[in-house]
Amino acid sequence: MTRIRVLPSELVNQIAAGEVVERPASVVKELVENSLDAGATQIRVAIREGGVASISVVDDGAGMSREDAELAFERHATSKLATLQDLERIETLGFRGEALPSIASVAYVRMCTRRREDSLGTELIGEGSGIARVAPIACSEGTAIEVAELFGRVPARRKFLKSDATEASHIARWLERIALVRPDVRFELERDGRRALLWLPTADPRERLIAVLSPGTGEKLLRIDADHGGLALRGFVSPTDVMRSGPSDLHIYVNGRPVRDRLLQFAVRDAYRDALPPGRYPVAVIFLSADPELVDVNVHPAKWEVRFRDPRSVTDLLRRAIGATVRGASGARPRDRFEPEFAASGGARQSDFGLAAALFGESAAADAPLDAYASAEPPRAPFVFSRLRYLGQALGLYLVLEAESAVVLLDQHAAHERVLFERLRRGLLDEKLERQELLIPIDLELERADGDTLAGHAALLARAGIELELGAANLRGTVPVRVRALPTLLAERAGTRWPELLRETAALLREPPERESRDGLERALHDLAATAACHAAVRKGDRLDARAVAALLEGLDEEVWFANCPHGRPIAVTLDQGELERRFLRRG
Repeated sequence: MTRIRVLPSELVNQIAAGEVVERPASVVKELVENSLDAGATQIRVAIREGGVASISVVDDGAGMSREDAELAFERHATSKLATLQDLERIETLGFRGEALPSIASVAYVRMCTRRREDSLGTELIGEGSGIARVAPIACSEGTAIEVAELFGRVPARRKFLKSDATEASHIARWLERIALVRPDVRFELERDGRRALLWLPTADPRERLIAVLSPGTGEKLLRIDADHGGLALRGFVSPTDVMRSGPSDLHIYVNGRPVRDRLLQFAVRDAYRDALPPGRYPVAVIFLSADPELVDVNVHPAKWEVRFRDPRSVTDLLRRAIGATVRGASGARPRDRFEPEFAASGGARQSDFGLAAALFGESAAADAPLDAYASAEPPRAPFVFSRLRYLGQALGLYLVLEAESAVVLLDQHAAHERVLFERLRRGLLDEKLERQELLIPIDLELERADGDTLAGHAALLARAGIELELGAANLRGTVPVRVRALPTLLAERAGTRWPELLRETAALLREPPERESRDGLERALHDLAATAACHAAVRKGDRLDARAVAALLEGLDEEVWFANCPHGRPIAVTLDQGELERRFLRRG
């Protein structure tokens, strides 16, 4: 008797369902995607007990004939693919033909569907690995699918589900994602007999943002519009004062498909690298359109992942376009020279990409090369800081300044860090960074791994004006290090914690390759300059005399204005006279 056997179809379906149907939200995702592919303009979802007891999805799409409806319950039966060439140009949300058979293998499924030209529709009951009943029925145009007792056929799977409220929140969250990219469709969610969500169709994508995102968020987002090398980028991104503690509001779509792509998420976050504090995330709704032949969506059964033929061009477009938009809005000059230059190109027109054109219409900027986004005049800072009246220092960190009809609180560390960073950056870019040999070298010890890393990047450190002499590792496993030369800006600063600075420098140089995806060397220089500026800047508790305060304010006026330090912390907070009077009840 052979040990290898062909599995029965019911077991095959349940194994496959484990990849497609993870939780109730997976069922809603598959069914709503089918509705959208069928041309639906109205989709109603109703759930009970978090979707475990029942899920109902009703649409006004094209509907199916009896023959097609029966085939829909067969595995790998689909209307969206016919040849291998079709697989290379997928333009629909679904295409695998796995949804209905996978769902039917772990739940009880009833489907009613009718085409516009048919007088009667078709009712099908799916159970296990086949269809239990097929009959004509009077029903509305479109398709209605009811799923009952999810995982009733595999009770062990129910043990891994969360509470009803949690499962319902996952469903609502996915509907939010798809609603953002399809503002032309009416979406409704009913939970345990009560309406939970309703989004009416609109021609304005921002209206859908305002309706879906948390209150007060959609109105603040900045519109982004860029094209380059066959890619079209549209969407909305947050200014630097709008942030989240996690990536939950990073919504990225590729050819209308919601994706969870780590490479794209990293590129979006990297565009904010100087503007947000550590551990904070921007809000972004990004619609990326590309020729389907350049994108592989056949990566995972759940279709959350994609692969690009040229991922570098995609991430560069995201970084540059988002960075220019955010920096322009925050009053900072876009910094092209830290990023690789694109070759001159006319870019692709919006009309080449159906989704982008449908969402935003034709744009006069569509033919402009991406470098046009970096050509604007640098906006000015909110104040000429050297003209503000210095009142004193508070809490050992904040400089209190008086402006016309306002009080300004300036974080002395963040402000000084920004000034030092800009001066280091400019010296690195112009290759005119002043370097000072130390009359008395600085001797210290580092862990062996840190010493090896710094030794391997000696040329990079030399470009940054740092010259180190490393000895052999001793019995304690540490390496003696002698600092012989430093950038003049750092050498002039007393109290710099050199061991900590060099350890952090070694750590950033050991980061994985994706941190160097911009242009490796330049990214490392950027991070090195930011780390050095942070350690050399004045700290909390440092008392500044009037001369030091004046020098700091003049430095802010001289350098390109950013509202944040290189690590994302705000530099200044303004309290206007009206706000102060309201707090003291002097104004109604």
